[in-house]
Amino acid sequence: MYYLWIDPWVRKLGYALIDDDLKIIDAGILLQDKKSPTREDQFQRANQILEFFEKLLKKYPIEKVAIEKLFFTDYNQSNAEFVYAIRWALMMLFLRKNISVLEYTPIELKKFITWNGKADKMLVQKTIRRFYNLQDIPEYNDAADALWFAYLAKLRK
Repeated sequence: MYYLWIDPWVRKLGYALIDDDLKIIDAGILLQDKKSPTREDQFQRANQILEFFEKLLKKYPIEKVAIEKLFFTDYNQSNAEFVYAIRWALMMLFLRKNISVLEYTPIELKKFITWNGKADKMLVQKTIRRFYNLQDIPEYNDAADALWFAYLAKLRK
């Protein structure tokens, strides 16, 4: 079986796919080039994201998906509509395929990894690198977080 994690954001969406043996099958970032996408760009982006995960679902029998719960401040409120729409579309995709979906907050992730819900991102990345025996720290925090959340999904059988 396979376990997937998704960290949905506007410019970069982190994901990780692991198997029962904690082998990393695929992990990375779906990155959007434009820093300030137009509304039309956002719809095209949403379509690209859905197509990517539809292909992944056809290729692997994913048992569980974990997705980050979102928190928006006044600073990043303009992104909220788009990110919530992506989450909703992905949730519907997985639910239609009868795949269990779990949700976790960033604080829950940090607590699980480091026993400290306020741990800095570098500590989280270093812990992930050791756990998965990676040569380097993942380039993006979103990809590193995704590896842990995929592991959490596996644990919640």
